[in-house]
Amino acid sequence: MKVCFPVKSFGLVALAYLCIILPSSLVASNKLDDLERLASLEPKPFVVIEASGGKVKNRGQGVVVSEDGYLLSVGHATWIEEEGSYSNQFRISFRGNVNGLPKGHSHRHTTTFSDREGASFEETYYQANLIRFRGSRFWDGADLSVFKMKAKGTFPRIEFFSQTQPGMEIGETLHLCHYNFPHEPADPLFLINPVEVVGVAQTSSGMQYLAKGYYRVGSSGGAILKDGKLIGIQSSAYTVNAKGGGEIPLGLISFHLVWQDRLSSILETKRPAKPKK
Repeated sequence: MKVCFPVKSFGLVALAYLCIILPSSLVASNKLDDLERLASLEPKPFVVIEASGGKVKNRGQGVVVSEDGYLLSVGHATWIEEEGSYSNQFRISFRGNVNGLPKGHSHRHTTTFSDREGASFEETYYQANLIRFRGSRFWDGADLSVFKMKAKGTFPRIEFFSQTQPGMEIGETLHLCHYNFPHEPADPLFLINPVEVVGVAQTSSGMQYLAKGYYRVGSSGGAILKDGKLIGIQSSAYTVNAKGGGEIPLGLISFHLVWQDRLSSILETKRPAKPKK
């Protein structure tokens, strides 16, 4: 790409133009196009996690990080508050077109949105195992958990933003991905919305970053994106949603950073060894 800048000629009043050629890797892309592409994918790498405890269920968000069905979410999504215990039964659901997904159980939901009556969408479900680390469901002492779907085939996945631990600065704009839940009137169905990094929080599961922005009830476990790639997992929200009055549009969320090297050893050790030739 050729870019020209007006500069004063030495010893002359007239303007000259300095032209340089920028390599394609330095030319900014339309990041909104990248987000729109992710939101339009069917199936998406973004999923809903359901933890069961008797007749009680807890739901959260998650994101697929490997083609063979490993995914990341928050550890507290496995807690059933009404039961006062953690669940060991998990179901993962993909929204939308099932073409290209491994064989699973499908169901069509019908719900009413404020701008559309009798809207319907399809979900495909898979049972999943929680991967434990030294007996703990919490990975690396953080509010993070890894799940493996019980299915053979290839799943859509998201790329990590960074191979190694990324840096983070105040004022950076990231994007949070989250669904609403079936049978509950709410608009829109799926969001990729901006959040601004504003600080840090010391929590029981370690240091987390704070960002301000919009979130939905149940957005815990949602993927945090930078330039359309995975850089974090939302852990908690620190404002109150008004009961009966809708959701407060702005609040604080906290998130853990994730990167490829942080997870690669886990994925490699959980896969079966390749047969020797």
